[in-house]
Amino acid sequence: MSNQRCPPAEIWLRGNVRPVVALAAVAAVVLAGCIAATTLTDAGLRLRPAVAAASAALAAAVGLLAVVASRPRLLLARDALLVRLSPTRVERLPLDVAECFFPGSHPLTRSGGPTCEHHAAFRVNTLVLRLAERAEDYRARPTFTPWGTWDDSYVVFDGRWCEPLSPELARRLGRLLVDAKRAAAAAGAKA
Repeated sequence: MSNQRCPPAEIWLRGNVRPVVALAAVAAVVLAGCIAATTLTDAGLRLRPAVAAASAALAAAVGLLAVVASRPRLLLARDALLVRLSPTRVERLPLDVAECFFPGSHPLTRSGGPTCEHHAAFRVNTLVLRLAERAEDYRARPTFTPWGTWDDSYVVFDGRWCEPLSPELARRLGRLLVDAKRAAAAAGAKA
C-alpha cells in the first residue's frame, strides 16, 4: 500500500459568480422593500416572522447558487479532464479523447436567449472543446444549457457562466492539453 496522495485537480476554467451577485442585489432590494413595508404598518407587524423566514430562505438559496456557480467548469485530474456543465454532474473525459480548444461565440437576443445568426442583438463568447470522432461514447452528455452544451463531439462552455473567455485563453488551454497528453503518455510508458 502506498502513502502517496493523489495530486489535486488542476483548474483550467473557473466558474463565474457575477450573475449570482446580480441576482443577490435584486433580492436584497426586494427584501429591503418588504422589510420596510412590514415596519411601516400595523398589519406588517404580523407579517414580520413570514418576511424573516422568506429572507432567510432567499439568502440560503442565493448562497447555494453562488457556491454552485463558482465551481470550476474544467479541471485536469491525472489522465482525464473533469467537465462540469451541470450543477449536479461532473463528466470524466479521458485526455486522449480531447483534441483541441478554440474560441467561439453564440448569438443572443436582448433577453439573453438564443436567436438566429442573422438577427442577433449581441453575441456571447464561448470556448469549444472538440472531441475525437472515434470516441463514440463521448459524443453527447446532458448539460445545464445556460452553462454550455455537449453535443456531436463538441463541448461548448458559455462565457456568461465561466471566467472571461478570449482567444488567448483558448490558446493557453490548447498548450495545457498538449502538455497533459505528453505527461500522461510518459507516465504510461514508465508503468
